Amino acid sequence: MNPWGPYDGPARVLSIAEIAAQEPHIRSALRGLGVRTVDLDDVCQDVVLGAWISAQAGRYRPDPAREPLDALKRWLFGVCRFHCTHYHARAFRRREVSVADPWTATGEERVDPWHVGERIDAAKALMAIAAMPVWAREVLVLAALGHGQTEIASILGIPLGTAGSRLRLARARLARKLRRRR
Repeated sequence: MNPWGPYDGPARVLSIAEIAAQEPHIRSALRGLGVRTVDLDDVCQDVVLGAWISAQAGRYRPDPAREPLDALKRWLFGVCRFHCTHYHARAFRRREVSVADPWTATGEERVDPWHVGERIDAAKALMAIAAMPVWAREVLVLAALGHGQTEIASILGIPLGTAGSRLRLARARLARKLRRRR
């Protein structure tokens, strides 16, 4: 089976003129695939060039059961789809401006990436704690507030040994969850 299409017959080499003659079809397909009017000429040129290079490499294998023009239009639509996926991911499409130091372009304060990572880690830890059973959340929160085992036992009204066991089990469970999330 041919990865470029359903038909695995002989390759047909196309001239650039044959491909360029399909420009109205290519433009219509690109508009339908979400290419902005301002970028249409550039993407159309990319499609024509890409289709010609593909045809020269032997990737155009039309099905003889189809009419030649229909087979060509279908193949060109596939090339258009390929180029549109790349078009939508490009920086100019996302209106990004590349500068040496992005913080000079904005009036914002520079963000330390280490602190951003710490905030993300803290958010992951909070989500892991929220997913734990109530008994584990209670002892972890009380321990985080600075209470010892004795105070935790008296606040929750449980024996001292139970408070110690719950705290140890909750910490182990939290450590496992955080390791899994990494």
